[in-house]
Amino acid sequence: MNNRIYYGEYSLKHWINLIIKKNITLPEYQRSFVWEEKRVIKFINALKEKQFIPPVAIAHYKIQNDPCETNLILDGQQRLTSIVLAYLNLYPENFPKIEKFSNDDDYENDDPGDSTSSKSKEWTFNYLFDSTGNANTIDSIKKTIAKDKRYKQLFSDPIPQADDFWESSFLGFSYIVPDSENKDQIQKSFSRTFRDINYLGKNLSAQESRRSLYFMNDDYKDFFDGKINNTDVLNHLTITDNKQPSKIDFVRYLAILSQYKAQFSEKNVLKYYSSLASRESFYADYVSKIVGLDQESHEDKFNNFEIENCFPSKSWQQRFLSLQKAVKKLINKQIGKNNNFSGQFESWIDADYYLFGLIFHILFLNNKINFTEDLFNQINDIIKRKHRDPVYSKSPNRLGNLRSRLKESIDIYCQYVEESYEE
Repeated sequence: MNNRIYYGEYSLKHWINLIIKKNITLPEYQRSFVWEEKRVIKFINALKEKQFIPPVAIAHYKIQNDPCETNLILDGQQRLTSIVLAYLNLYPENFPKIEKFSNDDDYENDDPGDSTSSKSKEWTFNYLFDSTGNANTIDSIKKTIAKDKRYKQLFSDPIPQADDFWESSFLGFSYIVPDSENKDQIQKSFSRTFRDINYLGKNLSAQESRRSLYFMNDDYKDFFDGKINNTDVLNHLTITDNKQPSKIDFVRYLAILSQYKAQFSEKNVLKYYSSLASRESFYADYVSKIVGLDQESHEDKFNNFEIENCFPSKSWQQRFLSLQKAVKKLINKQIGKNNNFSGQFESWIDADYYLFGLIFHILFLNNKINFTEDLFNQINDIIKRKHRDPVYSKSPNRLGNLRSRLKESIDIYCQYVEESYEE
């Protein structure tokens, strides 16, 4: 079956009218509204600032001998719903949460405030409409929900409805028109389109996503990439991941140690980010903080850390050189002790005990480390103890375990600080 596809854009006011008049509708498989209040506000601000917003996808649905002709929202429900809510200055606050399936991320319960623990609301924009079948208008919707305490005001200073913002701001669309009225053919075509939009697109890797935040920023590109003079500051250290050597994520260490540096305590490090799935948001927010972009959530987590204060006059570049030399010493001394070590750590337990303290003292405190036999013995002894602990070694990246490695590694290296470098 072939489709005709049309492209265009409508004003926000026109989109609102299409929704209220039910000229466009939600198919049953569409999920409920999931955007948090803050994200809705950021989206509206993006429209006000004329930023690029991806177009929505609408499909014409007409079945032979079926009077229920409509236009389905295949992609863009969250964007269109947010426009309606902003116009009404409403946000659905106190609606039941949709229970999610259990998963096997055993880190998620470490922190009840985890940023990934929010659930979708059992709500769509259909809740705004008159269930009796009467015509809907902005006034009738406002009247219907005036006494409904499940809604809250979205903006303290709402966008005036008379403002030309709604008429002069636009959102693009793709409009799909099937060349068939056969129900099975249309449903298969729409399902395939929905799958292609939501599942088959190749997502950027975590590193690629982060790089999109700073790829044009010459000041910090090498900082986040962990490079100095086009060479790797960690001397290409790797870690065993799924039985394969993987490059160590330098931003992980930068973000965690920056938060620790701001507080000089491990107690709140990665607070709200206990689940493994949520930690990429933590790292991306760190990048955003440094390059001056809005963080996605918990904006106070890097308070008291300012890169200009920590690394005045780009002093991180010189410290990268010092760190690079120190890592080379670490590798050489470890090879001398253990012929099996060639720059690949067995697990995060090994990597963190060696690297947290090393990076913190050299990069963040500008200290010089004296690599003695005692230093290596101390680190190796604690690594062996942790590996022998079956509970710890099974879940090394539980938040409590990670925090203990952070503190213990820094404390161990503190005993071997030789001197501070001069800038």
